[in-house]
Amino acid sequence: MTTISEEYYVLSNNYSKVNFVVNMEDDREFSLLMDKEISTSTPVNFECISLKSFESIAAPFDVSVNTEILFDLDFLPTLSELELYQTSLIPAKVINKDYIYLHCYNIINIEEECIGFDFSKLSNIPLEKRLAFKPSLGAIVVFFHKSIMDKLNSVKEMQYVKHKKASDWSIEWEMS
Repeated sequence: MTTISEEYYVLSNNYSKVNFVVNMEDDREFSLLMDKEISTSTPVNFECISLKSFESIAAPFDVSVNTEILFDLDFLPTLSELELYQTSLIPAKVINKDYIYLHCYNIINIEEECIGFDFSKLSNIPLEKRLAFKPSLGAIVVFFHKSIMDKLNSVKEMQYVKHKKASDWSIEWEMS
């Protein structure tokens, strides 16, 4: 039997392929709503910036993980079926390409200053309320349960991101 810490994964950009950053460029300032629902049918605008030229470029990615997570439309049917607790699926655009912005406002504070993450705090929370969550209010990562990762991976192989067990995650790995 696996421990609860082994059941969660983190997505990160695969920096061997990613030479760009994706930022929200929207006057509605949704990025301030870290722990609040976002409900809009108007696409949220994002910008993809080349790290070589620092110019805006067309979005080449299938999935992007910066401070927000964007999925191409191939993932929409699967993401919609999941009905993740306290997670909004919002239309997004990068130039003229459509994406889905996954806004997770499910905050489960498992971050402990001296020890890292205390996954034992999850054992009293029903699984359906912890399939995807942020481990603290200021966290920029989302922890995904293995069952969610399996469903995302069944859509197609994600080309621009990598994943790792949350228990093994580190900032060094994040930037590699």
